[in-house]
Amino acid sequence: MSRIEQTKDYTGKDLESIFFRPMLCGPDANDLGIKIMYNTPTPTTLHFWKRAGDILQKYSASGWLGGTAAAKFQKTIEMARVKAEVGYSADDYFNMVYELISSRSDVNMNDLSGTELETAETALFKEAIAESIRATMWLGDVNRTGAGAKFNTFDGFLKRIKTDAALANSEITSVTITDINTGEQTLKNMWDAASPILKEFKAQNNLVFLVTSDVYASYEDGLDNILLESAYLAKQNGRSALSYKGIPVVDIQISGYLNEYKDLPKTFAILTDKRNLALAVNTSDFPGTEVKMWYNPDLMENRQRAIFMAGCDYLLPELVVYAAKV
Repeated sequence: MSRIEQTKDYTGKDLESIFFRPMLCGPDANDLGIKIMYNTPTPTTLHFWKRAGDILQKYSASGWLGGTAAAKFQKTIEMARVKAEVGYSADDYFNMVYELISSRSDVNMNDLSGTELETAETALFKEAIAESIRATMWLGDVNRTGAGAKFNTFDGFLKRIKTDAALANSEITSVTITDINTGEQTLKNMWDAASPILKEFKAQNNLVFLVTSDVYASYEDGLDNILLESAYLAKQNGRSALSYKGIPVVDIQISGYLNEYKDLPKTFAILTDKRNLALAVNTSDFPGTEVKMWYNPDLMENRQRAIFMAGCDYLLPELVVYAAKV
């Protein structure tokens, strides 16, 4: 056997339960440091509630005195219809799928059922889609055109924040990263510059530093230089996660992509509330959404296609501290 010929077509509930929901709602998605909205009612709206002020009143024996409602901020996320397509030669495709199956200890390699192959095929395509969504979420620019243009299906966080931070009366707090800044100094400068309202949200454990790999590595190197036994052991064994002042520091892992785009900073960091940045994906409210995998006998090629809606945005500029290297 050197090819996979059975067609797989996911629509409706199968599209959600088998393909997208496990990809967008699992622990890996939570590690991204942002809010993920999957199949929320359209138009997809990002909400942020601000706690009400003083709601205590002097007691009255009767009547309704009411009070001030909590402030609600909303922003509609623009959704774009996107299509993912991948083609492999039949031999290469079978080898990749076979490798995924052979790495599992619970599979009888002498009796591969259609279910085993389908699970491996689905895993292969889900990984490719998840990475493409993640990269576009940060690097996306719909104005990027030309042959070989990438990540241009919807505008990403970086374009939106960078553009808004340059406005004359921007509410985004901007910090400059220079050559002499260490990772720790960059994080400190961002925290010091943060608005009082952003600092207040620290107690809710929702703040996050989203940084490029060089900022992350510089901060980790600084921790290694601390003369403590715990730091010595961490230097040898590595750290599963970093934090600054109790705020998680997340490496967004897009530095390899950034080198291709001269209009984007190669080094940057964002301090915000996790609920303030949102990625939205929808596979239920638009016609034509599907995932399909099939074999083309004319070209001896296995093909994969996914059609869905996606978009991302942030809500409150006053909850964003943006640092970039000049």
